Amino acid sequence: MESAGAGNAPSVALTHVVALYDPADGRVVHLHHVVVLEGGRRISREEAERQAVVSARESGHESDGLRSRYLETPLPEGPGVLHVDTATGRVHAAAPDPAR
Repeated sequence: MESAGAGNAPSVALTHVVALYDPADGRVVHLHHVVVLEGGRRISREEAERQAVVSARESGHESDGLRSRYLETPLPEGPGVLHVDTATGRVHAAAPDPAR
């Protein structure tokens, strides 16, 4: 596969991914991505988690009672609804619940 450049875009310096989930069933309600480019202001993991809650509220989600999970591994591939296994902390994609 050939690769082509697209100009002089800055490199990615840092990424954060935070999942906000319902602890009752592990269902991920909000997924927050932060991408910091070279030369940009670096933010901490804690700031990314706070921003996730603010972003969820701004998107209309009730954030009270949700838990956050900082993801250090790639998201699961394939279709499905993201869930956090509360015993292991791992994120997996589950088949959608037809009752929802």
